[in-house]
Amino acid sequence: MTSLLPGLLTRYVLVLIGAQILVYLLVLVLDAYGWGDSLSSAGNVAVLMAGGSTAGSFVAQRLRARPSWGSSLRLSALLCLVAVLLGSLILVGVVFVNGFSWAELQMLAGQMDMTPVTAALVLAGVSLALSFPVTLAGFRLGASQVAKQIEKQDSVTGI
Repeated sequence: MTSLLPGLLTRYVLVLIGAQILVYLLVLVLDAYGWGDSLSSAGNVAVLMAGGSTAGSFVAQRLRARPSWGSSLRLSALLCLVAVLLGSLILVGVVFVNGFSWAELQMLAGQMDMTPVTAALVLAGVSLALSFPVTLAGFRLGASQVAKQIEKQDSVTGI
């Protein structure tokens, strides 16, 4: 299974970034018409589903079968961790580009009665908890679709 990780992570990250850019552009356009706020959460779900589905398809193609639930759970957890780390890096980049000071970050965290480190850990934990089921569903859907296609091909060719 570890031999799948480099290709799996590469495809997942590329799809995640590409889908996030597309959703961001779509939200910008829709925001001009007053609809951007209502679609941003749905866009995040779509990004996670696209990434999970791509990862599931890749694993099913390599295994030539649907992965077990245990493998799906472990790989989806890894993918969620990668997504949260990537999102955190993007957030840190936004903070540096926009020039937020440490005092402003402390003030924002203080409004939630937390320290900045605690707020970051809570944000990461909530992100992991919310993204895991969506990524797992996308992973299983992608893997199931490819497994069905492989079974159909095998039955037609008689292998």
